[in-house]
Amino acid sequence: MEGNTGALSTYWQVDKSLSQSLSSLLDEGLWTDVTFTFNTDKSVVQIKGHRIILAARSPVFEAMFFRQMESNEVAIVDASPESFKLFLRCLYTDTIDLDEDSLIEVVKLAHQYQVGYLLNRYSGKLAMLIRKENVCKLLNLAVFYDLKDLKDMACDFIDGHVLEILESPGFMEVSVESMKVILSGDTFYVDELKLFQKCMEWAEKKCKQQELEPLYQNKRKLLGDGFFFLRLPTLSLADYTEHIVKTNILSVEESLEIYKYKCLPSQLENTLLSGNDLSNSTLPRKQKVNTILWPKNSSKVEFLCPNDVYLEGITMEDIVEENAATENYFRDISLDGKFVIKDIDKTAIFQAGYSSKLPDFIPLRERIFLKGRKTPYLITIATRCFASCNVSVFLQFMNVQHLLLQKWPYFKNPPFIKGILYQNVSNR
Repeated sequence: MEGNTGALSTYWQVDKSLSQSLSSLLDEGLWTDVTFTFNTDKSVVQIKGHRIILAARSPVFEAMFFRQMESNEVAIVDASPESFKLFLRCLYTDTIDLDEDSLIEVVKLAHQYQVGYLLNRYSGKLAMLIRKENVCKLLNLAVFYDLKDLKDMACDFIDGHVLEILESPGFMEVSVESMKVILSGDTFYVDELKLFQKCMEWAEKKCKQQELEPLYQNKRKLLGDGFFFLRLPTLSLADYTEHIVKTNILSVEESLEIYKYKCLPSQLENTLLSGNDLSNSTLPRKQKVNTILWPKNSSKVEFLCPNDVYLEGITMEDIVEENAATENYFRDISLDGKFVIKDIDKTAIFQAGYSSKLPDFIPLRERIFLKGRKTPYLITIATRCFASCNVSVFLQFMNVQHLLLQKWPYFKNPPFIKGILYQNVSNR
């Protein structure tokens, strides 16, 4: 038996995992039956593969090799040899780690060849790499290839960093469709006049690229449907007159409709929103994150919620003054509690424990979804707070006792809860 094991060890397949064995087939070009060719500037590059493996991973390759083609050679004209080789390696092994640029190329090829597993896996990895410098590029990718999860995460990031994104070089490079997605968001919270001006700057750059005169009419055409997601009716009358009307970007009829809305909003709002005359939204944009302020000395609050939101957690006031005495006095502080949305029978639990002071924010164990409606939600809260103290410090600073009694009477329903943090749900 030992002799047989020794003999087997001379073969390359022994002790390799499935992905390692398939990788060896690709790297060594063993028993290949298809060749991909690339015409580069310098020469023709060839990459060899295995029909059965490729067909097992991609319906496109299956149709190509077993239903349509008789040739053993395939010319690739829309990918570089380097990116295609990485894509094949991913198909063969599922285990390769890629940098950001390589991930983008593999995602494009995974979409082209309908490899859903790789598409989901690597677009998810891209979502984890989102930052200010690349979020617009990744949004372009997500919109073009219809990658919903990546698009949603890119939009959430943009909503949370609006001013930085507007001033970034990436904003000037977004596609028309991506611009439409950005502008459509109710939670893209920014001064509308500034947003209009940045969009005109974006459109002027597109005019230069297409050798068009940078007229406002041309800029509007390049924005396409995205123009109608600018919230021009929400501008003040002075800003609208000074900065919008004078550009002649609107027709006389469109401009008149907005003037009527500014003077008689209740009569014309439905007309504007219907798109019969002008579909620029009359709804102001909302901050992505906001707070339900908690009234002092009360265990309940009414929350008017006109749009869908998620309740995220509790925000706290500073409960310990910033000096050496109070910082060293408190230890083993804990807070637990719940709030109840009575008319929909929802309960949210929160709890925190820290060695010196409570945090500024305590998340809920499970966030709560509230549907937008015209009548307010009634929210009640109940909390308990416990703390031990450093006796030696307490004896040195007797005034801390007064602070303790003032800030935490009875340690029940303490008055240092500032409010409930919530996120407006994006309408994209």
